[in-house]
Amino acid sequence: MKRVFKHPRRLRLFLALVLAPALTNAFGGVAGAGQAPSHPSPPVADIGSTIEALDSSRGAGAYPVFTSVDLHTGSATARQALVIIHGRLRNASDYYATGLAIADAAGQAGEATVVVAPQFLIQADATLYQLSDRYLRWSRGWEEGAPALGPASPQSNNPPASSYDVLDDVVAKLSNAQAFPALKRIVFVGHGGGAQLLARYAVVMHPQPGPPVSFVIANAGTYLYPITARPVPLDCPDFNLWKYGLDQPPPYVGDPGTILKDFAARDITLLLGANDRKATGILDQSCAAQTQGRNRLQRGLNFAQEMTAAGAAPHLRYLVVPDTGHNEKGMLLSREAAGAIFPVGNAER
Repeated sequence: MKRVFKHPRRLRLFLALVLAPALTNAFGGVAGAGQAPSHPSPPVADIGSTIEALDSSRGAGAYPVFTSVDLHTGSATARQALVIIHGRLRNASDYYATGLAIADAAGQAGEATVVVAPQFLIQADATLYQLSDRYLRWSRGWEEGAPALGPASPQSNNPPASSYDVLDDVVAKLSNAQAFPALKRIVFVGHGGGAQLLARYAVVMHPQPGPPVSFVIANAGTYLYPITARPVPLDCPDFNLWKYGLDQPPPYVGDPGTILKDFAARDITLLLGANDRKATGILDQSCAAQTQGRNRLQRGLNFAQEMTAAGAAPHLRYLVVPDTGHNEKGMLLSREAAGAIFPVGNAER
């Protein structure tokens, strides 16, 4: 029977399902030594229609976003920006919808909130949608701050831009006082793979002028430890290699001494699902990951406690979301998330 697709999106979805195995085998990437294997991920169903170019100081290339306002025209009334990061499926449109729901549930505070959802594409996405070379694309390494597979930087000695360069670029656009004169706070929110990205970016991000930046990190699989202590003593020679520690980091990462100082000043909330206790499935089960704990809940609690004990992150806090497991909407639409994203009586925190 002949299939007829009247809607381009349905055609794209069909092609994604049919071509996903071949594309992910061809472009899925290979895990580094001692790290968890990469799990196949199908091409995305939607790509953000707004395309932002990186500032040339951060490298070459462009990235898609879903956004509630034009990042260049801005908003005269927005007081907060909610930058929500998708998970490993790169379904930024779904996370953008969650971000809008978070803002809507916040009432008056949400009305003064800009929602931005950047999208990190992989090579399979670029191949399926026949994207031009100007689009940044990664292997799964976008979750770890790795340089993109392309495009190359105009300066031949520089690697392609990192996924952290993209986040820096979003912060810079939101920090433009002419476009956003009333903006008082930028909060990054992520779950799962997006939490993995933010759990590392919150440690190593490059400070820049603008409103204070906060982080709400939900159910990350593992964390970047800026110290060598680990809660579970195991014989793992690679326990401190990036993405678990600061040994052999990607080119974005700066001086370790400066990192510790900047990290200590950051406002970070870990959201931990009380039922996120599985130690199977897509959870990283490498030896280095197991030095952090057995499951996501334990790893989050351990990280918070280790950072507190070491005095490395005095502003880091954690909140346990009851009766919730590894569920994006259950976590991000919770009362606990709302309190962290919109702190009562402290809008400029």
